[in-house]
Amino acid sequence: MNYEKFEIELANEIADTLDDRESLPLFLGFAQKYKEEHLRRILKRVMNLPDDQIKKTRGALFTYLIKNFYAGGQHSRD
Repeated sequence: MNYEKFEIELANEIADTLDDRESLPLFLGFAQKYKEEHLRRILKRVMNLPDDQIKKTRGALFTYLIKNFYAGGQHSRD
């Protein structure tokens, strides 16, 4: 797949912020498909949660929220 430079940068930023480099391919897909402002809003929400409210990992929570938030196809870049 061909990604735009800003998509690669955003996906790397998300992976680094969440300390989840293994999920970079997933984050690249999110960056390509969804609006940056919505991804950043969810990332901020996840990062603002106290550690004791994270059941698995911040990366897992971020992925869960993205998938549920976009379940209806809202906020895609298309």
